[in-house]
Amino acid sequence: MPDLAHDLSIFRLVVDSGGFSGAARTLNVSHSTVSRRVRALEADLGFTLLNRTSRTMSLTDAGAIALDSGKQVAVTLDTLRSRLDELRGGVTGVLRVSSVVHLGPPLVQPAIESFLDEHPTAQVALALDDGPLDFTRRGLDVAVRVGLLVEGHLVATKLMDNAVCIVATPDLLRRTGHPRHPAELQHMPAVVYRSPDYDISTWAYREGDEVHTVSVEGRVTVDDGRTLLELVLAGLGVGYLPRTVAHPYLDDGRLVDLFPERELPDFEPVYMLRTPGTEPPLKVRAFERHLRERAAQLPASPR
Repeated sequence: MPDLAHDLSIFRLVVDSGGFSGAARTLNVSHSTVSRRVRALEADLGFTLLNRTSRTMSLTDAGAIALDSGKQVAVTLDTLRSRLDELRGGVTGVLRVSSVVHLGPPLVQPAIESFLDEHPTAQVALALDDGPLDFTRRGLDVAVRVGLLVEGHLVATKLMDNAVCIVATPDLLRRTGHPRHPAELQHMPAVVYRSPDYDISTWAYREGDEVHTVSVEGRVTVDDGRTLLELVLAGLGVGYLPRTVAHPYLDDGRLVDLFPERELPDFEPVYMLRTPGTEPPLKVRAFERHLRERAAQLPASPR
């Protein structure tokens, strides 16, 4: 079975893509080539792996076992490559990274730049999105997320705290006036983050030892952290933003911190996620170091 590992990887891609056509597009090969490799895999294993009709496709019991084993084979091969890279004394291959959108520019992209400067033979495939993580299906090596509302089997390493600030443009404040207390925000237009996992339309602030909240009216709601920032910068409303995202615009005057002396409860921390294992691959360990170094440069806390 000289092509078993290769055929297993194609089979996994067929399942993950929802069919032969999607796998063929991803691999940039013909539909018939993909179909031929899956048939060869079935012949090698002696089982039918997929129930096929003209419109549907589903796994057989043997197919489910093969899919799970294929994932394990992929992990084993990645580990082998990583250990051989260590023998060579360098990081090579593709590092697959996912990050929430708003942490791309301040955290992840600078870390990628320094990582590639240090390891010129490495490559990075970066996906920026705020949707479900789906770490295993996407074949990720590293993910950067806020909080731990993700697959529980992953190993999470805290990168930084996540202080927040309430901001607006000078132009918006000229039109609405500068609020003196957070409770006044309920009467101001706001840009609100809302997704299937989060609805951040209730903003928290402290009064002495107590935490209070104010519910804001979302003039615009958005499920993308980067677009939220752009809408706030356009003056469409007040924003409740991570300080890591807002600080360049506070520094250059495009945004104003509405309550700089008031303590606001942090968002959940920022974490790096990876697959479990006693020792992550060299490329993951190297990239984690660059993420930590970049995170240490960011204003995780206003004080």
